[in-house]
Amino acid sequence: MSTWRFLFHRAPDDYLLATEEVLTKGVGLRKSPPTVRVNIFDPPAVLIGFNQDVYEEVNVDLAKELGFRVNRRPSGGGTILMYEDTPGWELWIPKDYVAHLDISSMYEYLIRIPIKAFHNLGVTKATFRPKNDIEVNGRKISGTGIYTEYDGVLFCGTVLLDFNVELMLKLLKLPIEKLSDKVVKSFEERLTTVKRELGFKPSIDDVVIAFKKAVKEVLNVDLVDGDLNEWELMELEEVIKKYRSDEWVYGFRRGSGFNRVCTHKTPAGLLRIHVKVFEDVLESILITGDFFTYPNTLIYDVEARLKWVRIDDVVEVLERFGKEVNGTIHGLSFRELGNYIVSCCRAG
Repeated sequence: MSTWRFLFHRAPDDYLLATEEVLTKGVGLRKSPPTVRVNIFDPPAVLIGFNQDVYEEVNVDLAKELGFRVNRRPSGGGTILMYEDTPGWELWIPKDYVAHLDISSMYEYLIRIPIKAFHNLGVTKATFRPKNDIEVNGRKISGTGIYTEYDGVLFCGTVLLDFNVELMLKLLKLPIEKLSDKVVKSFEERLTTVKRELGFKPSIDDVVIAFKKAVKEVLNVDLVDGDLNEWELMELEEVIKKYRSDEWVYGFRRGSGFNRVCTHKTPAGLLRIHVKVFEDVLESILITGDFFTYPNTLIYDVEARLKWVRIDDVVEVLERFGKEVNGTIHGLSFRELGNYIVSCCRAG
């Protein structure tokens, strides 16, 4: 039976996010062993996804007033609140461990671990909801994400032990497209928690035990408690500077100077398409939202390719681009993205 490293960290957002990047690189370069971690963000934090604009997503001043730090994850996805009742978990493995799988299959394979952890906590009805959530009787209890870089893979997510929906609605700028679901009448009906399912809130120690057991049951791997090694600590000294910078959190992926902004709820997530159109030509474009792309920077290449392209040619250009690159927008084809962009360019 293989042996992997287990970490538990209660730490600020800059430390936890920087170590996500460092360990992804370290595992990919074989400087770090395969690792599992459970963490608690202390102080509490509001985290936006890699492709989001913080001012579109977060009531920043209120968040700070209430004691929340604000930061940007290295992975895609949507905005989340991380605090004592919403511990995080992460798994780092070399990319060749799952090299035979595409992104969708990778989620299906790896998500067995947190699902088994929920079962170990007593939430036995936890199941996979494509494309990357865990649900109980139709209610989301955990979101997950994958970040790939440096030939390493980070698979991460949350455990909703308990959750303050009212606080979330205050801190986040949730567009009506995100909330408009005919199946439910309120946000509370779309979420559940471990406490709601069991009638009590398990301890952090219970979560740690559940994940350790799950990794052994699903992957036949033993976990040994450890901490960061010398190489990781040296890398961390430099990487953490990024997660402490205003440019990373506030200046990155900013939408300004565009004459149209369109919001679309898509299978990939929420897209905010910012366009500047001049006489049937797409002069410039910025695409933000809670979607995942692989590689992470794929959307930059999409935006660059579409500058000064005739609106009539957008779909064709994107389809050709999709065939040229080794990249994926999880849940969305390049043709579908092109159609959303054309719709926005022609709006009004």
